[in-house]
Amino acid sequence: MVELIKVVDFNFEYSLAKHKSLSDINLNVNSGDFITIAGDSGSGKTTLLRQMKPELWPVGKRTGEIYFEGQPISKLPKRESAQSIGMVFQNPDDQLVMDNVIQELAFSLENINVPTDVIQQRIAELVSFLGLQDILYENVQNLSGGQKQLVNLAAVLILRPKLLILDEPTAQLDPIATKEFISLLSRVHDELGIAIVMSEHILDDVLPLSNKLWILEHGELKAEGSVAEVLKSISKDSHLKSFIPDVPYLFLQEDLPNKLQLTDLPLTVAQGREVLQANHVKLNGNLQVRADESQQPVVAKLSHLAFEYDKNGNYILNDLNLTVHKQDWLAIIGKNGTGKTTLLKSIMGLLSLRRGRVQLLGKKLSYWLKNTDRFYKEVSYLSQNPSDYFSYDTVREEFVERAKQLKMDNPESAAESMLKKLTIENIADRNPYDASGGEQQLIALGILLFSNPKLLFMDEPTKGLDPIRRQELGNILEKLQVEQELTVVMVSHDMNFSAQFATQCALLFDGKLVAQAEPHQFFADNFFYTTTVNRMLRYQLPKVIQRGEVTP
Repeated sequence: MVELIKVVDFNFEYSLAKHKSLSDINLNVNSGDFITIAGDSGSGKTTLLRQMKPELWPVGKRTGEIYFEGQPISKLPKRESAQSIGMVFQNPDDQLVMDNVIQELAFSLENINVPTDVIQQRIAELVSFLGLQDILYENVQNLSGGQKQLVNLAAVLILRPKLLILDEPTAQLDPIATKEFISLLSRVHDELGIAIVMSEHILDDVLPLSNKLWILEHGELKAEGSVAEVLKSISKDSHLKSFIPDVPYLFLQEDLPNKLQLTDLPLTVAQGREVLQANHVKLNGNLQVRADESQQPVVAKLSHLAFEYDKNGNYILNDLNLTVHKQDWLAIIGKNGTGKTTLLKSIMGLLSLRRGRVQLLGKKLSYWLKNTDRFYKEVSYLSQNPSDYFSYDTVREEFVERAKQLKMDNPESAAESMLKKLTIENIADRNPYDASGGEQQLIALGILLFSNPKLLFMDEPTKGLDPIRRQELGNILEKLQVEQELTVVMVSHDMNFSAQFATQCALLFDGKLVAQAEPHQFFADNFFYTTTVNRMLRYQLPKVIQRGEVTP
């Protein structure tokens, strides 16, 4: 295999930063590689990926060298870099620049002065390969998250790169769209021969396709090698073992390998089932059912909600009803584009309903919209775009100023307490816009939690969070449920997080909430929208949905 990228003794430090973001990195990427990068939020994954694409270099001090096909990447001609190294970002909207899909595909080639007839030929070929015929003339803003990310991938592939870099490309996709996107990457790698380097937090779907796994921690390369080797090595690390996906995690438990004759570490549901059946292994389940809050007072009641974006268009919400009780934690699950975000915005009065009634904390929405100061203290909304909440130059300043707005006795002390609660003290003096996507989620949540809300609506709260941060977030909110009687309603694509922390789950489909139930019942009844553990063990332990519920 040809060596595409070689990283030698590389270090990077952002301007004005007090420590290195990357330290002594030595790596290589070959032409046949499919490499996954994992690590904590802020561990340096995005920073490392951007070093492989000179046009996207962050401002800062770098030492060491990165080579592309044997020459220093810093000396790579811009045209060659644009064509040979492609990158897809986490947020699908960040990369879209044109009005419709065909214009988006042509834009990349027009920028490097490709002749018109060649542009047409490449578009025709790529559209057929990716199956984009049905959306070719669609406005990009009307596409689902999965379709947008597919268009972004197409706009990169049309340049015929040798190396494809992806920065958490499935973070905003639902489970089905994620599997479709990952499957497409497998085709791109295998059929087009393009090397792939991809950062991800949820590794279940991508590791079976990878031949190498890199683990970053505090800007250092903690482990690298074959997937199985790295997973086995980090299984002995109390911090990093949280990154191990559910299937291999179960087979790396101390007691289980003694019962099995493993030649290869299972990475997929099918491989896991096969090993268990071949060895006649029976696992035990211990369901962790959370308290039923249905006897508590009602804090949110939605009656016959209907919403459409265009008059006489299709209803996004159609006769939707929902009752939420005090200290509930409801997870709303569904495909991209089904209206989950629309529902939260409608509840908060950010969109005008066609009909229906919203009642929060015993009062109609019309009352709250006339008393917004009190409304936004008692009812909080964490949107998908955390930067909407930022106004100041540092994270600490964001928190101090929010505490001052709420007339707290000691704003500085309150800010320090919130930084500690969210375990983000290390970025206290950083500009919030310079934080990683997951860290931005926590900063925005911290701003909201200062007012001790009674009702918290969250739109994809675990987006961009590594497994450790997700667990910490769940623990924080779970504690607030008890201590401050907080009620949580969240939209989420994160099946594992919902399975662990929600008290109720519901599926949004065709404008209505359906199949609402306690998580074990909800996920056991689903075939696609369920957890990896449930998929693997549903015939042996039908109600088990978390790896913590399985014992050898």
